Amino acid sequence: MNKFITAVLVGALALLPACVLPIEKKEGKSEESKKRDSVRVETANHPNGKLKAEVPYAGKKKHGLAKTFDKDGNIMLELPYVFGKREGQSKKYYEGGKQVYQTTEYKNDLLHGMQVKYRENGDLMSEARFENDFSCAGLKEYYTDKTLKKEYPKLIITPIDKIQSQGVYVLNISLSERVRKVKYYTGKLSPTGCLHDDLYSVLLDEQKNMGVLKYNIPPGAFLMEELNIIAAVETIYGNTYVVQRTHNLAIEN
Repeated sequence: MNKFITAVLVGALALLPACVLPIEKKEGKSEESKKRDSVRVETANHPNGKLKAEVPYAGKKKHGLAKTFDKDGNIMLELPYVFGKREGQSKKYYEGGKQVYQTTEYKNDLLHGMQVKYRENGDLMSEARFENDFSCAGLKEYYTDKTLKKEYPKLIITPIDKIQSQGVYVLNISLSERVRKVKYYTGKLSPTGCLHDDLYSVLLDEQKNMGVLKYNIPPGAFLMEELNIIAAVETIYGNTYVVQRTHNLAIEN
């Protein structure tokens, strides 16, 4: 979603020359401070002349509420910037610009906080939490009758012992139902229950949509550990459902 939003804004601004609003003048400040405080608004239009994008700048950095519009002039996206970085709550609209489809919280140019999606009638569709651009556990999705969805795929861990024949112990990681997309990790979630950079990705058998962990155990060796396995599952609403499960390894050759 981040790439999509950035592409829309950058592409829109490249269409036509900018329209510059009057520069605000302030007394008692240095020239550098005046430059940072002065805001100009660059615009671009659709081929039919309707406004396509409106982006405020302070110096060379986006600063303020950037907006994009459809060919009929309806609002599509509002995205706040603070000196070049996304900061605050963005709003994406359904076609026609009357109903908000999604709100997303940003902090220091990263998804940080709640991302909330709505149906066209205004009913709540989902609530997902992010931390430093990573999805967190605790996703809430709602059916059209406004009831909370409670059933999600569960992690299945299947050991395959090939120690005697090949000196290899395998863990196959799968889900209790077929999903659109999934990534598997080992490690612990952050203290607040979110994915992060220090997790280890698990090799994915894409044909089977299954994660595979292999342990080569030489003769006379022994391995014992508590393994935490995480699945990040894409839902039909385009959200990420985070589920985890521990597995106790005890392997001897």
